[in-house]
Amino acid sequence: MNTYDHLLHIDEGTRELHIYRVDDAGSKSFYTSIPLPQSLGWNSDLESFAKRLGENLLVDSPTARKLLGL
Repeated sequence: MNTYDHLLHIDEGTRELHIYRVDDAGSKSFYTSIPLPQSLGWNSDLESFAKRLGENLLVDSPTARKLLGL
């Protein structure tokens, strides 16, 4: 089974969160990017963004799926 971790990078210029998969050898491959919420402060937009991000990372992680029975 392939296993990998995730690397998160925020591009300040584009205000995007870039997600990379990092394999056991340390090689990274681009997975996806998501625009950051435009509003400032902790609010419902940011809370929703954070929940979606966490859910997506769990579902994409083979190890998390195995350990959580997903």
